[in-house]
Amino acid sequence: MTTSLAGAKIRFLPFNRGNGTAAGNPPVEAGNKTAYLWEQVWARDSLMDILARYLHLQVEEKKTAGGKTVRTETMIFPRHHQLDCVHACEADARARGAGCSYLIQHSAGSGKSNSTAWLAHRLASLHSAADEKVFDPVVVVTDRHVLDKQLQDTICQFEHRQGVVQRIDEDWQRLADALGAAVPIVVTTLQKFPFVTKKIGELPARRYAVIVDEAHSSQGGESAAHLRGVLAGRQLAQEVELSTLIELINERFGTSFSPADELFFSQIREEAMADEALQQAAAANTLEAFKTVFEPALESLFIGRMERNETIAARFLDDADFRGAVSRLIMQQVRERCAGRRRRSEGQARAGRLALPPGALRRSAPRPSCRTAAAGPT
Repeated sequence: MTTSLAGAKIRFLPFNRGNGTAAGNPPVEAGNKTAYLWEQVWARDSLMDILARYLHLQVEEKKTAGGKTVRTETMIFPRHHQLDCVHACEADARARGAGCSYLIQHSAGSGKSNSTAWLAHRLASLHSAADEKVFDPVVVVTDRHVLDKQLQDTICQFEHRQGVVQRIDEDWQRLADALGAAVPIVVTTLQKFPFVTKKIGELPARRYAVIVDEAHSSQGGESAAHLRGVLAGRQLAQEVELSTLIELINERFGTSFSPADELFFSQIREEAMADEALQQAAAANTLEAFKTVFEPALESLFIGRMERNETIAARFLDDADFRGAVSRLIMQQVRERCAGRRRRSEGQARAGRLALPPGALRRSAPRPSCRTAAAGPT
C-alpha cells in the first residue's frame, strides 16, 4: 500500500492482517486470503469513514545542516492493524462504557503516534447506543518530562477546530483548567498530576478516557498514583518520595537537580521532623495553621545548610515560587510522618491496655475486582 506514486522513491507499507505472531494473512476456508480488503476495508461505509476520519496530511518541518527549513508533506492512510486496533477499542468502549482497561501492543515503526491520535479523536466523540456521550475529556499521557513533540503534533494535526485539543507542556495550572473546562482532548506529561491534587475539590465529576503512552514504564511510582487520584476525584494519602520531588521541581522550574541532590533535601526533611516544636505543631494544628509555623523554620534550615548546597539554598531563598513549591511538598511529608508517628504511638498505648479475645482480629477476604482487561490487536 502507498499513498504517493514517486517513481523509484515510492515506498510501500504492508496492509496484511497478520497471521498470529507472523507476517502475512491467516488461512481462510474459502476464497482469497486478501478478500478482507474489498469485503471490509473498501466497503462503502468503511471507505467513507477512512476518508473522513483517518486520512490526513502529515506536515513535518526539519532544518538542514545549513539552517534552511525543509517542509515535507505525507498523506497518511491507516494500515490494517491500526484500523483493527482503533475499531476494536471503540466498539468495546461503546458497548461497555467507561471503567475498562485495555492493552495495545505496538512494535517499533508500526505507527504508534498515529494510532494514539486516531483513538483519542474517536473516543472524544464516542456515543453509546442510547446516544449518550461515553467519555468527557480524553487525556493522553506520556511519562517523558518534555511532551513528545511527534505525539502532540500528530494529535493536533488531526483536528483544526479551535479548542478541541489542548497540549499542556508548560504550566500545571493549565492542566487543572483544561480538566475543569472539559476540553475534549488533553495531551500532557505524567509529572504534572501531583501539582493538580490540590485542585481536586474544584474538578467536577467526569468520565475520563486515559491513553497512556509507553504504559510499561508509566504506571509505577507516585506520579501515576496522583494521575489516578486526580481523575478519580480523591486526594492521595501517600507522601511524595524525594526522587519524585526532584522530578517535580525540575519539571516545573526547568532546573537540572540530580538524584545526588536528594541527600540535601533528605537532611532538611529529617532535621525538620526531629524538631519537637514542629512535631507538636503538626499534631495540634490544621495544615494552614501548621504552614505559618513550618515555613519560617524551613527557611532557617536552608540558611543553616547553605554551605552544603549553595545552588539549591540560593534558589530557595531568592525565588518565591520555588520556595513555595518546595515548602509545600516538604511540609506535606513532615506533617504526614509526624501524624503517623502519633497514631502509631497512640495505637501501641491502646494495645497495651486492651485484652482482645482470640480470633478478634481476622484478615478480611480480598474484595473481587470489577475491572476488565482486554488485549488489543498487535
